[in-house]
Amino acid sequence: MEMCELVGQFMERMQTLRHLLPILPDEQLYVRFESEEETAMVALGKELTAGREPDERNVLTVHGSKKALCSLLDGELKLQQLVRLREVHVSGSFRHLLLLESLLHLAKPYRHVG
Repeated sequence: MEMCELVGQFMERMQTLRHLLPILPDEQLYVRFESEEETAMVALGKELTAGREPDERNVLTVHGSKKALCSLLDGELKLQQLVRLREVHVSGSFRHLLLLESLLHLAKPYRHVG
């Protein structure tokens, strides 16, 4: 599956999971997922402010292989695991990294067990 498709699915889950609203930041957090082939950027926050140029202080960049980013967005591996394995590199504030990791975990695709 393409990374942009997985990012789109993550954003759809974020919009339907109302219990995530309290932990979303008031000010937009922009997350840039970069692989060698493609880049996808999403805005996370309580309010959508389309058309505004992101402030670099509110940008978190997650750079890695397409495979690593897909396993992150698909919920197979956690962000901190991938950082420890040196599969991805994150630049931005540590607070934003923790927020993204929480959101990815809480919006993980549901899989039936069995």
